[in-house]
Amino acid sequence: MNILMLLYKDIPYDARVKREALALAEAGHAVYLACVREFQEPDPFLHKNIHLIRIGISVKSMKATMSKGKASAQTRQSAVKKLIVRTARLPLVKIPKDYLAYYEFYKKVKVHLKEISIDAVHCHDLNTLWQGHMLSKDFSAKLIYDSHEIFNEMAGRNQLDRITGYAMEKRLFQKIDYLVTVNPYLRDYLFEKNGEKPCVLIQNIPLFHKDVLKQEKAIDWDYSFNENDTILLYQGGFSPYRGLELIIDAMAKLPETYKLVMIGSGILKDELVSRTVSLGLSDRVFFHDQVSSENLIHYTLKADIGLVMYEKVSKNNYYSTPNKIFEYLQAGVPAVSSNHPGKSVIIDEYKTGVLAEETPEGIVNGILEIMNQYAYYQQNCLRAREVLTWEAESKKLIQMYENFS
Repeated sequence: MNILMLLYKDIPYDARVKREALALAEAGHAVYLACVREFQEPDPFLHKNIHLIRIGISVKSMKATMSKGKASAQTRQSAVKKLIVRTARLPLVKIPKDYLAYYEFYKKVKVHLKEISIDAVHCHDLNTLWQGHMLSKDFSAKLIYDSHEIFNEMAGRNQLDRITGYAMEKRLFQKIDYLVTVNPYLRDYLFEKNGEKPCVLIQNIPLFHKDVLKQEKAIDWDYSFNENDTILLYQGGFSPYRGLELIIDAMAKLPETYKLVMIGSGILKDELVSRTVSLGLSDRVFFHDQVSSENLIHYTLKADIGLVMYEKVSKNNYYSTPNKIFEYLQAGVPAVSSNHPGKSVIIDEYKTGVLAEETPEGIVNGILEIMNQYAYYQQNCLRAREVLTWEAESKKLIQMYENFS
């Protein structure tokens, strides 16, 4: 089959989309992966059957241009830029702007594929479903909705965003041929909102080869840790409501031998760095730039405990199963996690860590509980990674497409 995948962000750091595309390519399908170009790095080679289409979108290009320039020019224009940004975020401006950008994406993808017959359009998250529906009609193709999370409940979505998003999702949900999502909680929530559709659950389990454990790969992580230090790790976006402030506050309550590394990027970084300085933790809390999904395991392996402290502020946070839960256990790193269904479904069932209260004290207690029985939790991680594999998940995806043939 010729499969068109749509992703409304850039491909380099989206591990799930790369895994799915690779699984289908290895099964013999031709995958046309259309995404938004956000980074200037060269196109990555994924597979001979994967044809990457990175598309520039006017709105995103303007945003990137605004963030560049000399310091003096930025100083002179900062007030104007702030006004533009505030105006662009107003609901009555943001929603039309978003849909104009979505339509531009749709038109450019269609032009790229005008000579190709597409059999299925695979939409990653709600912000590609509208374009995917139009493309599926253009190509008389099957329509797959791959909902990685509850998009309308993500942090930063205002009330008008949610109302508009839920209305669009409900209308387009009736048009899809298959739903793909990550756990039974998200599936049941989407069914309750929109009605039932054929569905396959594909967990966010990273691709993992045991051979990686034998590789002594040099990485740029040199924080001069001592042999008796306990290394705590957060990897992922520096976004609101992920408990990052709580994690830093917890560090102030732990012995000095506990060190924290935070790998990622996002809008909260400056605020988190300032919080670290104000608490006098600069010699114990370290920030590392975002790392590609292919290299992340080499960093994760250096940690003793992984942290997944999403706050219960939305249904998306509550029901989501973040990639990092699987990334930690694959590296044999026990986790301290908030006690939500989407996280406890793995951590509680496989005993790969401790579920903790969303407070600094709760995080500290969870960390100390793991350290008191470290061998037990680590061994459970090693057992779980034998069962929870991308190979098993990918078979479900391949079978879904075989059902279309």
